[in-house]
Amino acid sequence: MLKVQNQIPSISVSQKTMKRKRTKTKRKGFVVVVVLAILMMLTVLLLGFNYKSRLCLQAADHFKKSKLALNSARAGLNIAIAAIGTNDDIFTNKTLQSLFSPEHTFDIAEAVCSVTINQENSKLNVNLLTDKNDKPDRTAIEQLLRLIDLLNQKQIEHPHIGYGIVPAIIDWTDADDQVAHLHYIKDKNLGAESAYYQKLSEPYNCSNASFKTTEELLLIKGLTPDVFQRIYDYVTVYGDGKININSASKLVIESLSQKMDPALAKIIIDQRKIKPFNSVAEVQNVPGMTDAIYSAIKEKVTVSPSDGYYHVTSKGTVNHMSRTILAVLRKNTNTKNIEVLFYKEL
Repeated sequence: MLKVQNQIPSISVSQKTMKRKRTKTKRKGFVVVVVLAILMMLTVLLLGFNYKSRLCLQAADHFKKSKLALNSARAGLNIAIAAIGTNDDIFTNKTLQSLFSPEHTFDIAEAVCSVTINQENSKLNVNLLTDKNDKPDRTAIEQLLRLIDLLNQKQIEHPHIGYGIVPAIIDWTDADDQVAHLHYIKDKNLGAESAYYQKLSEPYNCSNASFKTTEELLLIKGLTPDVFQRIYDYVTVYGDGKININSASKLVIESLSQKMDPALAKIIIDQRKIKPFNSVAEVQNVPGMTDAIYSAIKEKVTVSPSDGYYHVTSKGTVNHMSRTILAVLRKNTNTKNIEVLFYKEL
């Protein structure tokens, strides 16, 4: 019995020791799990912080490059303003023609800049389809109709541009609320006043005033974004209506008269490349020019606009980041002062 009694305490001590070891092991395991969990949380936080930091750095770099590109575009516009202000006609200056061609670029600080200049005086002014008394000017209207015909012939892959935009343009610029009716147009010869525009999903009133920007044409009945893009290079809302024969495009020259054919328009352009016309009378000496054609166009063209209007596109690029400025400038030919009529950053 004594032996048995001596063995019981021995077994009890052993069990207690094992329990203590298991408890310590569990505690150590729990601590390890907690430490691992904390490490994982810290890792996630660090990764998140690192990701956010990289986004912030990328945003800062993006902003820096964007500002550099924009400043480059602004510098390009200032170069254009200086060139226009100090030259009577930049389109007769071969050096400037090269500088402001779409293919030419030049360095400005860390950026690359390109500047193109188009003269608004070389386009058809849609603000002048009526006279001072708001009566339709048939000569100007028929020129715009010919331009539409030429565009439809040239751009056969596009939908047909309808004549209806012509009376709609007249209604937008005249002061009355009478719907224009051009009886000499067979189809789509009615314009649109506020009654039409008020029925649109986003209604607005007819301006009954001259266009302030070319982009305002997008508000006209029938003048869709596609049509706008197609006519944009050939129409303007600036100038006295006379077209500079030294800078007009081939299509605009063709639109001057029904008798002006593509071959003669090309000869005019080839001649001015050799030597710009110093007077309208010199156009009469162009090979193929007849008295009838010259008589039809001489009052519509000029070689020295009373005020110069220029559309400038200046694009600055840093790496793959680009910013563009669009501007319309007016040059007073007497004072040489430059006025910014339109300015837009893209």
